[in-house]
Amino acid sequence: MSKKIKIPHYPSAKILKIFERFRFFLVRFSKKLTPANVAIIEMVQSFYVTKAIGVAADLNLSEHLKNSEKSISELAQLTNTHEESLYRIMRMLASQGVFIEKKNQVFKNNRLSNSLLDQQNSMRHMVMHQVNGINWKMFEELDYVVKSGKNAAQKVLGMDVFEYLEKNPDKNELYNHAMTNSSLMLSYAILSEYNFRKSKTIIDIGGGQGILLAMILYKYKSIHGKVFDLPHVVEGAKEIAKQYNVSERLETISGNFFKTIPSGGDMYFLKSIIHNLSDDQCIHLLKDIKSVLPENGKILIFEPIIETNNRYSFAKLYDIQMMVGRSGGKERTLEEFKSIIKESGLKLKQIKQTAAPFSIIEMSL
Repeated sequence: MSKKIKIPHYPSAKILKIFERFRFFLVRFSKKLTPANVAIIEMVQSFYVTKAIGVAADLNLSEHLKNSEKSISELAQLTNTHEESLYRIMRMLASQGVFIEKKNQVFKNNRLSNSLLDQQNSMRHMVMHQVNGINWKMFEELDYVVKSGKNAAQKVLGMDVFEYLEKNPDKNELYNHAMTNSSLMLSYAILSEYNFRKSKTIIDIGGGQGILLAMILYKYKSIHGKVFDLPHVVEGAKEIAKQYNVSERLETISGNFFKTIPSGGDMYFLKSIIHNLSDDQCIHLLKDIKSVLPENGKILIFEPIIETNNRYSFAKLYDIQMMVGRSGGKERTLEEFKSIIKESGLKLKQIKQTAAPFSIIEMSL
């Protein structure tokens, strides 16, 4: 008997938006009450916390604390680390709300450190991808990016990021796990906002390991799906399909979406693809999908949308990631999305916000 998988239903995006604005109003208000020189240095020193969380994820500290609290000496032995140095890292993280420090240098997990466990809702691999390795090195070149207008990948890696991943299987494995981490969060949010019941065959272009499509097929038993991605990426989708017991309805196809688009779908996905591409590349890709789209077909883009105001925005933050790592890649405003959709000869049908910092952009012929 297959294991039953629970797909959480996220709260309404509109409700969460109200709380998000209130939360960041308090953050900005707190900074206004703090002397400017103190507030700015606190912001700068937040990279201490960022890197320390990366170390905690790399050492898998949360997993070591999963079943019971442990002393710092026990943790040091388990992780083969210097006890005093590890304690100082753990003490600092606990003061930031990651882990709990008890008496006698004993630590336990809490809500935030639990997100680094090796479990379904984990963010461990995403943290490791963001903070450790090539991404961190590319961000060290942010001044070069700003001065030159070029991304840092060529300078740091000597090639495009995805070319580098293809040539380095260990880095590619971490990246794929990281994308699955983030895809879980996004998939829950998408399934909470969008009804796929009328779809017959969904093709996920650049779908990676296929977590979103597998989850949809698990929920909607009549839908079939195809995950289309590069050979070194799409192979992992077969294991995900087994986990969700949808192998008979989920097909994997290897290929390059710049060269060909598989036909046969009445719905096509582009999840976290458009932000990797220049406007011209986006238009070219959308036109290619349009050429195989049936009369009643739909294309869904899942991306953050930059708000044109002076408020906090995940999209504005992640736009810097795209600027550093991709040539022509960027997060886009609603007007920029409308422009590439119009140039592609498609029609914008609707936009749905989700509980994650992503929107569902629906297009048709």
